[in-house]
Amino acid sequence: MSFHSVSKSTGFVRDAVSAVLVAVLVFSSIVYAIQANAAAVTLTATVATSITFTTSSNQFGTVTPATVAWATTTLDVLTNSTNGWNITLSGDNKSAVNNNLQLSGNAASVTDQTEWIPGAATTTGGNAVVQASLASSGNVLAFRVMTASSTNGTPFISTGWWGTSDASGTAKWAGIASSTVSRQIGNATAGSYSASNHLNTVQYYLNVSASQPTGAYSAPLTYTATGN
Repeated sequence: MSFHSVSKSTGFVRDAVSAVLVAVLVFSSIVYAIQANAAAVTLTATVATSITFTTSSNQFGTVTPATVAWATTTLDVLTNSTNGWNITLSGDNKSAVNNNLQLSGNAASVTDQTEWIPGAATTTGGNAVVQASLASSGNVLAFRVMTASSTNGTPFISTGWWGTSDASGTAKWAGIASSTVSRQIGNATAGSYSASNHLNTVQYYLNVSASQPTGAYSAPLTYTATGN
């Protein structure tokens, strides 16, 4: 009787062990299946270049002949472009036969300073001239990018183009280009990105002769800001 009882116990133990082994194998198979079906996912996104550009101007007002008059336009750029950005300027009236500053309803206009042709790089001088040379050109309209009143500084302003300061002996001036050859006046290259607004001021020079016809003159200009 004892021997028969032991056989039953042994059979029970053997069956229990077999059940455990089967459970382990099933669990191992499930784990293996889960591991075998694992996959890695990489999310990608490209953030587009955003640029917001506004301008504000102080006008010449009433101009006295033979007395230099000044005006300004402030350029305000906000962008996420880490490659930098640039601004071009052109005159809507300017052509081979027309000057920028024209008298409304009349053929009269103010002579432009020699049209701006920049150097190949912002470190290379173009055809801008200092104010003394500008005065010798006669009664003209001219422009330059100022070094003062700038929150963007050197990254945008080329001292090779516009002079190392705004002083009359070093500040350089040029004529506004026509709409067919819009040219860069500054370039904030890669590395100059920040989340703040970038302000740069363009200054205008105007001198007219005593014989310049009276009346309201206008010179529509187009500034264009572009991400590099």
